[in-house]
Amino acid sequence: MTLAADLQKLIEQSCNTAWSQFDWVKSHAALYGLSRRTADKWTAPGEPAFVSMLVDAPVLRRKLAKAIQAALPPESSKELPLVSGVFHAWGPKVRFGKSVTQVELADLLLVRHHFRTGETRPEGRALLLRAAASTTPRTGRLTARAAHGFDLYADWTTPIAFPNGDFGPPPGGDKWILAQGPSPEVTMGVYGVVSSQRSCKGQKFPDNCPWAVGVALPPEPGHSRESRGTLSLAAALEGFVMGRHGRPWSTVASADDHWSAFVREALERSVPWEHQVQRVGGVDLPRKRAALAYIQSFLAVEVNAKLTSTVDREQSFEAYVDDLIASVDAVGRQAKEWVASSNVAEEAPAPRTAPEGPRGGVSVLYVATFGDAPLAEAQGDWVPPPPATPAT
Repeated sequence: MTLAADLQKLIEQSCNTAWSQFDWVKSHAALYGLSRRTADKWTAPGEPAFVSMLVDAPVLRRKLAKAIQAALPPESSKELPLVSGVFHAWGPKVRFGKSVTQVELADLLLVRHHFRTGETRPEGRALLLRAAASTTPRTGRLTARAAHGFDLYADWTTPIAFPNGDFGPPPGGDKWILAQGPSPEVTMGVYGVVSSQRSCKGQKFPDNCPWAVGVALPPEPGHSRESRGTLSLAAALEGFVMGRHGRPWSTVASADDHWSAFVREALERSVPWEHQVQRVGGVDLPRKRAALAYIQSFLAVEVNAKLTSTVDREQSFEAYVDDLIASVDAVGRQAKEWVASSNVAEEAPAPRTAPEGPRGGVSVLYVATFGDAPLAEAQGDWVPPPPATPAT
């Protein structure tokens, strides 16, 4: 079975879980102080519910890590990868152009790290995703605020500001221009269209996957703003794991690299501060290499999530704890080997302090591997364009 097939099963499971939780909350609305009349108006989970199930379910993250390990050759992933995530119901809002309208930047940030043997800094990929629920793999005609947000995804050279202090100032300027940075030609933001039905069969979703991704293309005269999903999320994530999909980013950003600086700050703001400074397994990894601070933070997130979540029904409690310990040991062992593989001196990381501004940030799905081989080269236009349609 291919990695894409495994990923599609996990995506389907995440959607089924979202529906199960929706049904339970709707049938027990009185527990939340809601009337039956109000609950009866609910027809489907919202986009936040579907996104949260993609990133905030420890059992699914563990299955994703094992699927990646089984699919990648040993030179690309020596042992169990680190797969972690955090969910924030409200993403950062941005303002741009002459409009005072604020729009959410993204519902999800996918981040990929690959710690290659002998290198002092990891390879990175990142991708922004804006979610939209629909009965078909297309957003439909976007208007007002949604159309304004579409214009940003169609042109990332647009200067943006974070009026609510969700992010600090960019390096070397007062407004962020996310197109600035490595490989600006590579797709860095997509629309993720999720089926608003219990089954996406017969709705023309690519590969019958309940999530599809599409790009925001500047509309031609006579056409409305709309994104159409042309690739399954399973296929998109498979390419993301391999390195083909997603825009490269660096843990050390130059003054004109807004993209890398944004991804780095997004990771630091999204993870609770108490998890960022928590030591896991008695090893303070960030003191070895600055880039390992992200491994430390997300490993702590994963440990805390597993300890406070419901035990997987497929495992006994003892097996669950053993699996948790083994995963922590595997990641720690790989991190130590990566540090030892290079004798090149690196400037010691600056003392870490809690980021200024409001806590929280964009939801993140973080995937990290350790291996001897590099990631695949990032592709430019990896999302297929939609077929041409007549003007309306």
